[in-house]
Amino acid sequence: MGGRVAGVETSAKIDGAARGAAGTALRKLRALVVKGELKPGDQIRQDEMAARLGVSRVPLREALRGLATEGLLTHRLHQGYFVADLSTDEFRQIVALLEFLETELIRTARWPTNEEIAQLREINARLSTTALLSDPAASNEANRLFHFAVFRLSPLKVFVAEAERYWALAEPLRLLHVATTAEEEISDQHEQLIDALAAQDRALCIRVLNEHRRGTLAAALNAVSRRDEQVTEQRSAG
Repeated sequence: MGGRVAGVETSAKIDGAARGAAGTALRKLRALVVKGELKPGDQIRQDEMAARLGVSRVPLREALRGLATEGLLTHRLHQGYFVADLSTDEFRQIVALLEFLETELIRTARWPTNEEIAQLREINARLSTTALLSDPAASNEANRLFHFAVFRLSPLKVFVAEAERYWALAEPLRLLHVATTAEEEISDQHEQLIDALAAQDRALCIRVLNEHRRGTLAAALNAVSRRDEQVTEQRSAG
């Protein structure tokens, strides 16, 4: 019986290691998509990606299935996995869902302490630094960190998790927005939200956030339109 128990424990350790490798692969692969290193429509070549992430193909396949479930990847029969190419209509739908989720998060958020207000201003200041370095991915990450530092003031953890999922789905278009919008404009909107939080004015918080979201939508759609025009021109020239 002792041998069987040892075997079970060994098997459990192997399974745990496999799950850990799959989780690592999923996080790394998600980061490649979110940061724009993998572009919409790119095919995931499993041998190359496994080597790049430092995992075997088994945990990579688990990660691919997980990201397909999240909507970041799509699977085509007999072709494999591709980075999802979010349509403008799908992006509009995600923004509409986020408007509901984020409004509820602000509505239920506790007021931040003076220390937390200072932390929000510090995070927002990173946008200026990353903009000077001409690093859209880092600016995008600073933007995400800022928003979720605000959203986590709410006790609605399920809403926060869903907001994170929809942010990840929209990340390629959001990256376009950050890359093509003046940093000062984004930073100023963030400062308005911080000021509203410091003043404990909930209606103003919601109004500022809604205006910021509408600006994001408009800027992202404009960036997508310009990108599509460039692709059309390149195809015509070819």
